[in-house]
Formats: sequence, structure tokens, C-alpha cells
Amino acid sequence: MAEEPQKLSKAQRTKQRIFESALFLFRQKGFDRVSIQQITDHAGLAKGSFYTYFSTKSEIIVEEFWKIDAYYRSIEGEVLKMESAAQKLLKFTELQLTYVRDVIGCDTLKVLYANQVLQEGSEKVITDQTRFWHRFICSIIEEGQEKEEFRQDKPAKQYAIYFNRAIRGLFLDWNIASASFDLVSEGLAYCETALLPSIVKA
Repeated sequence: MAEEPQKLSKAQRTKQRIFESALFLFRQKGFDRVSIQQITDHAGLAKGSFYTYFSTKSEIIVEEFWKIDAYYRSIEGEVLKMESAAQKLLKFTELQLTYVRDVIGCDTLKVLYANQVLQEGSEKVITDQTRFWHRFICSIIEEGQEKEEFRQDKPAKQYAIYFNRAIRGLFLDWNIASASFDLVSEGLAYCETALLPSIVKA
């Protein structure tokens, strides 16, 4: 018999209300045009409740990126079932693109990207190499190099940076086009014809 999903505590439900209200308003008005007061008003909460869970509006954006990483962790087993490293990269890309298209959506992705672009400094969660996304891609490329499937002229870490940078570029292009092309089919074609050939050993 399947276990029933664990019920959220009152504190968890309150945090989720704030989180969802913030993302909704960010999509509607833009990150910079939404105040903390507006977020809590929309959630039906006192303004002070915001600071129980978040210090700034940007922390909500960071939390969304960690939620995305949690999804990537959940598909690790499915990806690792693939036989070759190239197939693993392609499978991960397919699942990643499907999740962004169907769960995150273009409007939310625009908010996430806009926030990261406008943040000062170079250390940002979107490019954080300690994230599971980066480490998982790196491990797959490292495996491909060990099996002499991928080129070995650069470290796996560098190829992971290139690969993830290219995928972020794809997401940005989808944002710019306001989702006028299918992210999954176009993204997979891009990966198969441009990204994978650049690292597969000749």
C-alpha cells in the first residue's frame, strides 16, 4: 500500500503561500515592481511573516533554483539507466527541457533570468558550480572520458561549463522568443547536432 504524502506543517504552508504569491506577482508585474507588502497582501498575511522565512525578495528566486535542482536529483536514476554517456546527457537534457517547459514555464523562467542578470557581482545561483545540475553533468562527461567516448583534451569540469552555458543560452533564446518554438524538440535537436558532436571523440 502506497504511503500517503506527508502533510505540510502550518509553517511550511505559510512559507509556500508567500513563495507562490511572490512568483505569481513577479510574473504579472516584474520582479522590481513587486514589494514585500504586495506579496504578503496577496498571500493574506502580515508583512512581518515574510521575514520569518525570507530575508529578501531575491531569496525566493534562489529557492526556486534549488527546487529545480531537487527535480534534477529526482531523475538521476532514470538518466543513469542509459548505456552511454552521450545517451545520458541526451536523456538528462530531454527531461530538463520538458520540466522547464511544462512545470517552470516561460513566464517564470523570464523572472528567474532577469533577476540573475540584474544581481550585482559574478557569484550567482544560476551559474553556481556546486549545484547538482553542474556536478551531475560533470560526472557524466567524466565517465565518457574514462570510457574514451568523449574528448579528453580538456577536463570534464570545463566541458560541463561549456555544456551548461550552451543550455542556458537555449533557455534565454526561448525566453526572448516568448516560447514561440517548442523547447523540447528544438533543444534536443540542438543537443544532438551541435553540443554532443563537439565533445564526442572522433
